[in-house]
Order: sequence, then C-alpha cells, then structure tokens
Amino acid sequence: MKKLILILLLLTPVWALSQTHTFTEKEVIEMDSLFQVYEQTDSLQKLEINLLKEQLINYRTLHTQDSIHIAFMNEKTNLLNQRIDLYMDLTKELEPKWYNKPVVHFFLGAATIVTASWVVSNVK
Repeated sequence: MKKLILILLLLTPVWALSQTHTFTEKEVIEMDSLFQVYEQTDSLQKLEINLLKEQLINYRTLHTQDSIHIAFMNEKTNLLNQRIDLYMDLTKELEPKWYNKPVVHFFLGAATIVTASWVVSNVK
C-alpha cells in the first residue's frame, strides 16, 4: 500500500506538469478519502502483522513446553519400567526355594523318623 501511495505521489507532479489539468475540489476530496482508506488499511495490516508475530511467539513457547512435557513423560515411563523390573526381581527373590516347600519338609521328616527308628532298632 505504501508503495502504491508513493508511486501515486511521485507520478502526480509529473502528470500535473505534463497536463495543465487542475484537480477539482471533488477529486481532491475523493483522493483524500482514498488516502485515508489506504492509511487505515496499512495501519490495520501492521496491527495484524504484530498480532501474528505475537501468536507465532506463543506457538513457539507452546512447542517448547510440549517438548519438555514429552521428555518428562518419557523419563517417567522409563522410571516406571525400571520399577516394574525391580518388582519382578524382588518377586523372584521372595519365591520359596525348592527346600522351603512343605512336600520336601514332609519327606525329610519321614526320612528322619525312619532313620531314627532304624538306628534305635539296630543299636540294641
């Protein structure tokens, strides 16, 4: 818009000098209203550009925050997986061993009694 206004302003003296035409009051008022419209449009576009720049900054900030959030969520997932592995190791450690099962104790007790009675009967 500025370029158009500048071109019109620069060409107006050349055009005015090449012709002996003068502007009527109505033409001057129309040109003035056009210039005001162009200035208003230009100021609105500047305002829109500033708003879009601010929006872009906000989107970049949001992107950074989302990236940090995703990194923390990944770290949380890794820590939870490690915790699951530790619980599985703990479960393996706390499982009763083969010699702590009741069946083994039953047969050991029976073997002890049989051995003791055999020793008592043979020692006489």
